[in-house]
Amino acid sequence: MNQYDSDRIYDLAANIGFNKANTKTEADCFVLNTCHIREKATEKVYHEIGRLKKSFRKNNKPLVIVSGCVAQAESDEMIKREPYIDMVIGPQSYHKIGDLILTHQRDKNKFNETNFEVIEKFDELEKIPISQKKISSYLTIQEGCDKFCNFCVVPYTRGPEYSRPFKQIIDEAKILVSKGAREITLLGQNVNAYNFSENKKKYKLSSLIRELNDFKNLKRIRYTTSHPRDMSMDLIECYKDCEKLMPFLHLPIQSGSDKILKSMNRKHDRKYYLDVIEKLKKANNNIKFSSDFIIGYPGETEKDHKDTIDIIKKVGFINSYSFIFSPRPGTPAANKKVEDLEKNKERLKNLQNILENNQLKNNKKYLNQLCEVLVENKLSDQNKYFGRTKFMTPVKFYLNNFKKGELINVKINSFNRNSLFGIYTINKNEKAA
Repeated sequence: MNQYDSDRIYDLAANIGFNKANTKTEADCFVLNTCHIREKATEKVYHEIGRLKKSFRKNNKPLVIVSGCVAQAESDEMIKREPYIDMVIGPQSYHKIGDLILTHQRDKNKFNETNFEVIEKFDELEKIPISQKKISSYLTIQEGCDKFCNFCVVPYTRGPEYSRPFKQIIDEAKILVSKGAREITLLGQNVNAYNFSENKKKYKLSSLIRELNDFKNLKRIRYTTSHPRDMSMDLIECYKDCEKLMPFLHLPIQSGSDKILKSMNRKHDRKYYLDVIEKLKKANNNIKFSSDFIIGYPGETEKDHKDTIDIIKKVGFINSYSFIFSPRPGTPAANKKVEDLEKNKERLKNLQNILENNQLKNNKKYLNQLCEVLVENKLSDQNKYFGRTKFMTPVKFYLNNFKKGELINVKINSFNRNSLFGIYTINKNEKAA
């Protein structure tokens, strides 16, 4: 989401005459686009600004803008604490950045724009040309969340759920494809909650996927991040009917313990989650999964931890993100007592060892096999190219003739936990370049 927002922030700045600087010291303006999900996100912003101040100690001060969720959460406090900051712009207000920059250049005023104006934002963004020309492109379709998990700051920094108009999304997708996109990842804080109605017709995430599936030059469709409660049957059926929808789903469960899930206010239990997994496997028996896990959530016992390990073994996640619980200010869990840190570190290591072993086992299956890869780009300073499998696994491979945006078969000859390595192999259905 932040990468998409950053691309659009650049488009807005380019619209008033700005270009990307090649080096830090030649920049007139810095935009720090921030995320508030991880621990100490706010302090990292101040540390980055401290480094910026050192770089410009002998130069004219650049315009410094903090945008994103940290800006939303901290608001006026950021400018009070660090006068070097000129503007604080929330994630639903960044469409104003061009006008704010021009006003600042004229009046030298500081600004705090942290209102929730999501409808206005996307209406304004629709008017701004898209500059990105990426093989794998992001497209925001939904923002905000109404789930209010007790540990999560998203409802407070991104606001309530909002779904963009169906046609607006399709029009943007057409532009991305015309600029070379061959894979589109639909984005949302709760992407499968997408729900838009117009002229008595209802559109859901499945509607978007089916529409994109008919795009001639689009080869792959993905979406992230999903909530288990919103995995409806119409969406699950897409995995059976839409060949361009990749058979890989990031579906966070956070914990395998019903007690902890209830304490988190996740609105599902492990049985519900496993039932969803089973339905998805019936729709497409090739589908694979990844997840998020929070370790050491207040009240977690050894039994709760074992329940999480058990669900990892049942599902067989091929990739996951896992962290020790850290309270986010302003959330219901902010004041919960954090349990024994050393015990939590031990549990995290145990869980990550199992997840990493799953990754290794999955990657080993590719050894000496042909693997379909979407060619994204050439690696800098190497005679290798980069792409991903259907299941999002990175692949680095040798390729004599550059076929950016093509689906090719790569013979895998080695692997590690994170990536596959190989060489492009022409099969009988392909013509030599």
